[in-house]
Amino acid sequence: MKLRSIGATFALAAAFGLGLGAPANAQAADPCSVFLCMAAVSGFGKPSAECAAPIAAFHAIQIWDPHFDSGATAAARRTYLMTCPGVVPVNQATLEAIIGQWGYTP
Repeated sequence: MKLRSIGATFALAAAFGLGLGAPANAQAADPCSVFLCMAAVSGFGKPSAECAAPIAAFHAIQIWDPHFDSGATAAARRTYLMTCPGVVPVNQATLEAIIGQWGYTP
């Protein structure tokens, strides 16, 4: 009987989906938009109103172990920004300016 009820539960879950197939609403910020907005905040332009979310995504990258680790945070932020294809080597100086100004702060 137990096996039958477990099978029925899985069948109902598959039939109704239980939200497993629902599209996710949360999306990660595009590293290129984060780079452009952080460059604007760092003095290489003027940030637009659309930069609020990408800037927040940049500052959300933080490493705690158990206290804030500024070096690891800067490395993680640098690695994230470098996933944008146009950052290295063309915009290396801008990347270093962003990390120098904002990379080590929580």
